[in-house]
Amino acid sequence: MMNRNSNLAAILLLFITICFDPSSLRFANASNFNKPHSHTGKVEPFQPGDPKVALDGKAKSTLKSGKPYQTQVQSGESGGRGLVVQDVNAPTHVVWGRILDYDNYANMVPKTIDSKNYKIVPHKPSKANNFLEKEIYTRMKVGFPMLKLEFFVRHYLYLQQHNSLTWTLDYTKESDFDDSCGYWYIIPHPDDPDERTRLYYS
Repeated sequence: MMNRNSNLAAILLLFITICFDPSSLRFANASNFNKPHSHTGKVEPFQPGDPKVALDGKAKSTLKSGKPYQTQVQSGESGGRGLVVQDVNAPTHVVWGRILDYDNYANMVPKTIDSKNYKIVPHKPSKANNFLEKEIYTRMKVGFPMLKLEFFVRHYLYLQQHNSLTWTLDYTKESDFDDSCGYWYIIPHPDDPDERTRLYYS
């Protein structure tokens, strides 16, 4: 069985690999912190909250075996989008702590060369802003064989109300990727809420 740290690192690496598909690459080394991106978003952002995925017997069996379960969810007019469900042998506060520790991704996640927050904007959660708590802006560099990529990410934290984190590119900066967005939904495991976590990501 994987320990907590290796389990979480593997999930974060898989998440980065899935979400930053080389097919969305614009031009390697085209990133520019001081120049805006060529557009302000082509991909429909995720909304925070429960994805309302029904886990049948096959899904639960897959999760019980320690493997991730992959499915699709409807996303507005854009059709279906892939969603991964995975159980982690760590409490939710530990999982959130690792995910939000962007300044240390280079120490935790293989293929991550550098990762640093460059701006954090706190918000007062309210119904008007869908209970948004914080925006976190992160500069990330990842390395693949023969290729190094830089991108700028704008995270939206909805932890208390929605158990969620969503993100898009920061379109005020030019990234090596044309566009990308993502989503985490994290809850205590239904069978062991104090020691394990069930997470959903896309």
